Amino acid sequence: MVKKKYAIGIDIGTNSVGWSVVTDDYKVPSKNMKVLGNTDKAYIKKNLLGTLLFDEGNTAESRRLKRTARRRYTRRRNRILYLQEIFAEEINKIDDSFFRRLDDSFLIVEDKQGSKHPIFGTLQEEKEYHKQFPTIYHLRKQLADSSQKADIRLIYLALAHIIKYRGHFLFEGDLKSENKDVQHLFNDFVEMFDKTVEGSYLSENTPDVADVLVEKVSKSRRLENVLHYFPNEKKNGLFGNFLALALGLQPNFKTNFELTEDAKIQFSKETYEEDLEELLGKIGDDYADLFIATKSLYDGILLAGILSTTDSTTKAPLSSSMVNRYEEHQKDLALLKDFIRQNMFDSYKEVFKDTLKDGYAGYIEGKTTQENFYKFIKKAIEKIEGSDYFIDKIEREDFLRKQRTFDNGSIPHQIHLQEMDAIIRRQAEFYPFLAENQDKIEKILTFRIPYYVGPLARGKSEFAWLNRKSDEKIRPWNFDEMVDKETSAENFITRMTNYDQYLPDQKVLPKHSLLYEKFAVYNELTKVKFIAEGMRDYQFLDSRQKKDIVKIFFKTKRKVTAKDIKSYLENSNGYEGVELKGLEDQFNASLPTYHDLLKIIRDKAFMDAEENQEILEDIVLTLTLFEDREMIRKRLEKYKDILTEEQRKKLERRHYTGWGRLSAKLINGIRNKTTRKTILDYLIDDGTSNRNFMQLIHDDTLSFVDEIRLAQGSGEAEDYRTEVQNLAGSPAIKKGILQSLKIVDELIEVMGYEPEHIVVEMARENQFTNQGRRNSQQRINRLEKALKDFGSKILEEQKPYGVSKVNNIHLQSDRLFLYYLQNGKDIYTDEELDIDQLSQYDIDHIIPQAFIKDDSLDNKVLTKSAKNRGKSDDVPSLEIVRKKKNFWKQLLDSQLISQRKFDNLTKAERGGLTNEDKARFIQRQLVETRQITKHVARILDTRFNTKLDETGNRIRYPKVNIITLKSSLVSQFRKDYQLYKVREVNNYHHAHDAYLNAVVATALLKKYPQLAPEFVYGDYPKYNSYKSRKSATEKVLFYSNIMNFFKRVLVYSKTGEVRIRPIIEVNKETGEIVWNKKSDFKTVRKVLSYPQVNVVKKTEVQNHGLDRGKPKGFYNANLSPKPKEGSVENLVPAKQGLDTKRYGGYAGISNSYAVLVNGIIEKGKKKSKTEVTEFQGISILARKDFEKNPKQYLLNLGYKDIKSIVKLPKYSLFELENGSRRMLASILSTNNKRGEIHKGNEMYLPDKFVTLLYHAMRVNRTLEPGHKKYVEAHRHVFDELLTYILEYNEKIVGAKANGKRIVEAYSARKDTDNLEELCNSFINLLDLTALGSAVDFEFLGTKIPRYRDYTPSSLLKATLIHQSVTGLYETRIDLSKFGGN
Repeated sequence: MVKKKYAIGIDIGTNSVGWSVVTDDYKVPSKNMKVLGNTDKAYIKKNLLGTLLFDEGNTAESRRLKRTARRRYTRRRNRILYLQEIFAEEINKIDDSFFRRLDDSFLIVEDKQGSKHPIFGTLQEEKEYHKQFPTIYHLRKQLADSSQKADIRLIYLALAHIIKYRGHFLFEGDLKSENKDVQHLFNDFVEMFDKTVEGSYLSENTPDVADVLVEKVSKSRRLENVLHYFPNEKKNGLFGNFLALALGLQPNFKTNFELTEDAKIQFSKETYEEDLEELLGKIGDDYADLFIATKSLYDGILLAGILSTTDSTTKAPLSSSMVNRYEEHQKDLALLKDFIRQNMFDSYKEVFKDTLKDGYAGYIEGKTTQENFYKFIKKAIEKIEGSDYFIDKIEREDFLRKQRTFDNGSIPHQIHLQEMDAIIRRQAEFYPFLAENQDKIEKILTFRIPYYVGPLARGKSEFAWLNRKSDEKIRPWNFDEMVDKETSAENFITRMTNYDQYLPDQKVLPKHSLLYEKFAVYNELTKVKFIAEGMRDYQFLDSRQKKDIVKIFFKTKRKVTAKDIKSYLENSNGYEGVELKGLEDQFNASLPTYHDLLKIIRDKAFMDAEENQEILEDIVLTLTLFEDREMIRKRLEKYKDILTEEQRKKLERRHYTGWGRLSAKLINGIRNKTTRKTILDYLIDDGTSNRNFMQLIHDDTLSFVDEIRLAQGSGEAEDYRTEVQNLAGSPAIKKGILQSLKIVDELIEVMGYEPEHIVVEMARENQFTNQGRRNSQQRINRLEKALKDFGSKILEEQKPYGVSKVNNIHLQSDRLFLYYLQNGKDIYTDEELDIDQLSQYDIDHIIPQAFIKDDSLDNKVLTKSAKNRGKSDDVPSLEIVRKKKNFWKQLLDSQLISQRKFDNLTKAERGGLTNEDKARFIQRQLVETRQITKHVARILDTRFNTKLDETGNRIRYPKVNIITLKSSLVSQFRKDYQLYKVREVNNYHHAHDAYLNAVVATALLKKYPQLAPEFVYGDYPKYNSYKSRKSATEKVLFYSNIMNFFKRVLVYSKTGEVRIRPIIEVNKETGEIVWNKKSDFKTVRKVLSYPQVNVVKKTEVQNHGLDRGKPKGFYNANLSPKPKEGSVENLVPAKQGLDTKRYGGYAGISNSYAVLVNGIIEKGKKKSKTEVTEFQGISILARKDFEKNPKQYLLNLGYKDIKSIVKLPKYSLFELENGSRRMLASILSTNNKRGEIHKGNEMYLPDKFVTLLYHAMRVNRTLEPGHKKYVEAHRHVFDELLTYILEYNEKIVGAKANGKRIVEAYSARKDTDNLEELCNSFINLLDLTALGSAVDFEFLGTKIPRYRDYTPSSLLKATLIHQSVTGLYETRIDLSKFGGN
């Protein structure tokens, strides 16, 4: 039998994989697939086309956050236990149940074993204690300052409090005055500002402002007072904003960094770290150190405020100021109560009693923050006479402060240590054991596990890497004897660094590595071109010029600008009138580390000497990996002969963050076989080719290509799971990749032989970028700013009919947006356009679509007629450019158009589109540039196109073309031939995309075999080779749009010329038929309308809970209160042995999977034995017990005997007698009669309905009026569609009451004038039939509640279907026959 050629198409998403088998004539074969199991069905005919759906892979973040929180609490609890060990003997002498009472303090009175008074055990003493020490800080101050003997229990309480809340560890060693000295911190801040901001010299005379910074006035007043000393700095300038940040205000850096949206940052906000990370992502890491210096100043100012005690004799400044805070709070509270009683008596209750309001009661008892409390009080009293005292304190944020506030986070642990020392010193006279154990007690407070040692887990923990010296227990005071810190640190390094994506066995370089920075600089220099008087064309910099520029500029300045390069070329090379290309105002790359180290080492010759580079790289690695000065000191010791002690000390203080993406071996290790040059050598000197990094590693005239391919293709073809896990990328996308590899394997097994092509497309949604979202939000902001710069008021003066204020929603229309971007004028003639006639005008593509499908705004303009662009077949004609260039330049200067758009418009000046441009465009349409797609292609290529030779080395042996296609090709194909897709109908569209990918790729390869290198993995393109292509065929190839051969009629929009192409397209060289426009389009439409597509929802065993799709733990994170009388709510106890009915517990127990049990139970009074078949839910908590001994676990639930057990993971599929399918989402482990059941069928819709819905979804696009026209002309089809959906609901879904509601709503409102509402309602209606869980939706103004099926028992008579990953193989079990043996 002849093996028919076929291709496999794969469309990979984050929660779906579409797949299809396509034969050479574009058909999808079907096969009779065998069915296993106990039903009468032996075979089912299936099309080889399908979709696999799965729950999106989650990142490890939430698991990690919970784990670190657990560790933090455990360690805090342990610190208290270590303290108890030390005190136990002494305390037991006077009160042996003291610790017991403390432990029991949260129990209800009946459950307490001893006295109900936790500290002293008697009511009298307890009262006395609270009277004398209203807060713990009163006790701490008393113990630190008094020389009287204190009760040992009170000493314990004070020390336990210090150890529990022990302050931060940002400063190492003793607290030096400079860490507390606000002036010193301010000087550091100004110095760092100068270092970061080009052209700032503020630190040349820094004023003395310490008193101003901590003055008791409002923050904004303090800001003004400091800025008096800097007359040239504005309040919202860059310096002013950083200063505001240090004072605790919330500045907006939007205008300072020319951003398009707000960038507000405030240190006291919980989101501060994420906000900062987002901002640094936009402006670059150069400012990171300045933000750190600002935060240090902020902490210093806060600390000075916290420690501002008036009592200079106290040994406990922190406690003393907390006592002051308490007393002031009491005094101010009395004043406020009086004030409100006298002036607003009616509001007294609301302020002081109602915990749900933001008054005092909400602030103390409820959830009100200090900020909201201040707002509430201020609003209530500010207009009343005599409120100035309160308002003034609120402005200073010094009114009714609590003891525990967010800014206590800026107290260093050394301050607590100082109080601890004072207490121990005073009391050691009376209790000698305190002096003996002082070192241990202090260690409990000051010790932290160094981060490079990591978790102390024993045995096999996936998170631990430490090396022990001994098996004894590790304690704060014996840590150094028990743990081998050096080896643990080495392990930490290997664990922490990522691998190079090109050479997977090599570690990447630190981001601040000198080699990496040098590489980045030379790589950027390869892109710079210049032109000068007397030169015909732009030319690249040569090797000598590049080396000069690095030496003269990069090694002497932190930022190198375009001006520098121009001056160098004009002064040193004698050129005149130099113009640059490939460089904005300044280089992105620079050599910051070189400058940092030069400043410390102060020896240029040493820094530049080749033999010292390894030492310098090692130093940077150390400074990147370790923050811990002790570790840095140890690692730098080996260079004591080369570096002085002072130099090493300075290095200790430097810390770098971040990693690069490439390894040293890739940049400067692997050599080209013939020239023996490395990639860096080529970047420095590549003769006239001047290739950049990406060109060098893909150029097949060099041997780097093979080196990289061999390094990546290692490992067995079969074992791709680990290879996928090691890819760089989110877990969400890796899950899709792994599933798609399994699908390919299964399809080849079904077909029995390997395909000719495998075509891979990855959906764009896998790039989780906020950029796109940002851009769309910013149209209005961008426009307002640009039009203001342009000096135009068109936004206020010209608005579409019926619009009062233009917003982002209106600007989603490209025509309207372009109208404003062109200041209301025709781009080619400068004539005024009419805002209410926009749909009559042409949107013209500057570079015609014949060459490139570029639909971005950079390639679109609005014009009365496309003919206005002049007589030119590719870009606007020279005559137009000369007339309109000034107008375009004005648009460019005010950023209404981009540089790229301006270059496209003026391209005729530079000879229009060259062949080179056109070839590049073709390539850009075809070649998938995303790294992750290349990885998938690589894994498939290794799997099918390599084998081991006699010596055991892996070599290439191509058999299957692995093709990566850009998704834009298929979406263009769908658009051109009206192959409409409506995602909401069902999940077939994933399979259809995979099919169309395979169709387009197969046809393209047949038509243009010479294009194979562009998109078949492993066939490397021969770049620059088209200079030699001269034949007519070749020229046509480069001049035409690659997809044109599918078309019958071509209309050239520029010239109006119409060309008819043949019905049957052939390959001109081989004569092979490529595409028959009559029969092949018929085939494609037929395949897209197959009702049978294999949709499989992957079953999942849950090993962590999910809450609305987001990960959660075994149960809800927060405790629920005790249930009401008679409630049947099941809770997990907060601690072992605590009765949930009295203490509450954790609700929301997460289920792992369900099991179907057939067993014997005893029924009724007579305990007669009965056989039952029923479901049981297994919670994640109980899963281990169940799996250890399933039978025993079930017997413990009350069964007398178990006959059989079937495991049912989430989404197990059941089919009822009428063909209706259900998926079992969960069975409650607390009540096996309830569970959640999802719909399991996909509704197929005939073409005419899909077309109607496609236009209905776009009916509000006013500038594409065709959609609305279509819907109006076919409005009667909605009646048929409704009937079709309701019949499906009756038969399959079963939501009969909802069917009635929908019919009533439709008959009442079907003739509504609101066409958009009608269309949206029908799109919403698809929620009724969609696969998966039920949701509420709205239909013509009526709310349709979700129809939920909670009764799992209905599935006990159904057929259980186990499916393979493609759904082609299945096993069916008829549950009515289940049981017996």
